[in-house]
Amino acid sequence: MSLNDRIIQSIIDKDETFIWEVTGSIRDVKFNLFYLFLTIITCGIFLIALRYNRIYHSYVLTSQRLVIISGIFSKDVDEIELFRIVDSSASQSMIDVWADVGDIYINSTDKTGLLKMHKIREPHKVRDSLRKQYMAARQKKGTVILESLSS
Repeated sequence: MSLNDRIIQSIIDKDETFIWEVTGSIRDVKFNLFYLFLTIITCGIFLIALRYNRIYHSYVLTSQRLVIISGIFSKDVDEIELFRIVDSSASQSMIDVWADVGDIYINSTDKTGLLKMHKIREPHKVRDSLRKQYMAARQKKGTVILESLSS
């Protein structure tokens, strides 16, 4: 399973369903000459540091919230209630398209505000799954997002 199983099991309520957990990927490194150069001159230390940086930022989606778990030696846990998510989008550079990774941006009305999920595999699939969950949570709570008409 994942590195954060104990945390996940302790925070999920009985009426909540686990959907998925994703972490960042280093698949883009093999297409990025700068990253390859840094890996070679640091004898692989850069690649190891990059890998640990990306896998120790974990995103867990449940039927009620998105949980962000980060940290290597200590753990920080933040969460966004799904009905508070206003919008989401996915972005991929040319290298990201080749590696099938990308960044997902989530805008919410809680204190987290704008969240960027870095180098997630299959970002459009993950974002679409997240979108379905936050739309369902909004409908269940009866939440309506009001948009400003002024420019």
